Order: sequence, then structure tokens, then C-alpha cells
Amino acid sequence: MYERRVIAPYTGAIGWRSLFNIAWCVSGWVLVVSLELTGKIPLWLGMFLAAVFLQACYMPMHESVHKTLSGGRRSLVWVDRAVGALAGWLLCESFKAHRITHLKHHTHTNDEADPDVLNSKGSPRQILGRVVAGTVLYPLGPLLAVVPPLRRLIPNGLATRMGQMAELRGPEAGAAARPVALGHFSVLLVGTIFGYGELVWLLWYIPAWVARFWLSLVFGWLPHHPHAETGRYRDTRVFTFFGSTFLIRGHDYHLLHHLFPVVPHYRLRALWRDIGEHLSEQGARIEGRAARSLPTG
Repeated sequence: MYERRVIAPYTGAIGWRSLFNIAWCVSGWVLVVSLELTGKIPLWLGMFLAAVFLQACYMPMHESVHKTLSGGRRSLVWVDRAVGALAGWLLCESFKAHRITHLKHHTHTNDEADPDVLNSKGSPRQILGRVVAGTVLYPLGPLLAVVPPLRRLIPNGLATRMGQMAELRGPEAGAAARPVALGHFSVLLVGTIFGYGELVWLLWYIPAWVARFWLSLVFGWLPHHPHAETGRYRDTRVFTFFGSTFLIRGHDYHLLHHLFPVVPHYRLRALWRDIGEHLSEQGARIEGRAARSLPTG
């Protein structure tokens, strides 16, 4: 098959770049925390930089879902799991649950079974509202599980949406997420009790959710907007603009990721140069600078 031949040189290698990425973003976050706690940078700058480094953790986590760190080698799958778990923890996410829901997203992109649609479809303002709600409700999850009557305090519309999301995610993802959420709740509670509230809330938890808002915009909303089409070449798009590859770290070619998820994000732009014309012939969604770069004859 033509597409398999084209992507072959871009797959199978150990994801050293992703390993470097998780190292620098975690190290950067730790450095920011230490600088702020010792008074070397102001709190506002610490929170901003913490969000910047934490959002960068998502790329290694995402690559771990598709096993590109291990290059698909069974003997190294523990590397994918370890990096994914570390990055997921920092982003207030269960890696196992995220892997389940993300692969469902790939299978059901933009249809009624896509778990990403409830989070990413709509306007940036709507997405912000969902992230704010998540920021407030996530640490309360363990309490709501232990004391069910507290759920009555949640507005009906929000409760309905939470139920829809739980159904889309499925029981396996829910079971995987619960112990991780309990761990996060414990860190926030114990940290607050023992005087580390600034660290756990202002340099980790809130920046993590700011990072999640950004990630929802550039990985959930932008590549799939308006979430209206399905089909191999139409459910997401190639959409490039000035600085987009740096800003979205290769996922301005998000269609290529959906077509060939075993290709690491940092090789998508190079792959585009080899396969762009072919995708155009298939009727793929190609927009922005990428569309203007294609031959018109």
C-alpha cells in the first residue's frame, strides 16, 4: 500500500526526542517551583512558567499512548507507561484512562461515541467554562464518591454533562481514573494541612488546569473544528499558519497523526512534504499555508 511505504522511514525508532522532552519540561517545572519558593521570582511569573512547562508534558504523554517512545518494542513498553504516568500525574490525568479515551477518540472521531467532542466542540469561551468547572470539581471527586448526597449540590445541567462524559469514557477508564484522582486529592489535602498550599495549589494544581485549557484549544478544538465531518480524510485537518508547528508542536498536521499515529509528532511536518499531494488527491481537509503550498496544476 502506498501510504505504508511512505510512512515506513518515519516509524520504529526509539523516541529519544520525546524522552528529552519529558526530561526538560519536568526539570523546568521543578526549577520554577524552587525559584518561586525561595523568592527569586514573583508568584505570578512562577504560576505562568509552571503552566508553560506543565503543558509541555502532554506531548510525551500523548506519544506514550501511541508507543512511539518505545518504537513499538514490547520489551520497552514500560518506558511508554512510565513516561505517560509521570506526565499524566502532573497534568491531573490518569495515563491509563487517557489512553483508553484517546484511542476511542481516534476510532470515533467526531461521531456520537467520541469522548473528546463534549470537551472540545464549541467556542473557546465554552471550553474555558468547562475547564473552570473541571478545576473546581476534580478535587471534589473522591468526596462525591464517598458522600453521594453531596452530588445534589451540582447544578442539573452540569451533572447531566458529567454523566454523559462518564458514559462516553466507559467504566474501564472511570475505574483507572479514580485512584489517580484520589492521589491528587490526597496531595492537595496533605500539602495544604502541612503548609505547602502555595506549592500544591498555585504552582501545580491551578497551572496544570491552565495548561489543560491551552491543550484543549490547540489539540482538541483547533485541529477538529467545527467537529462536523467524519471519514478517514475529513474528520480532522492539516491547518498551518505562521509559527504553527512550533506553537502546536507538529499537530498543525493533525490529520497525519490520525492517519498514521505511530509517526512521532516531531516528524509530521517532514512526512507532510512526502505525502501532502497524495492526501490532497484523496480530498483531505488541507487549509492555511499548507493548502497554498500545494501544486495548483
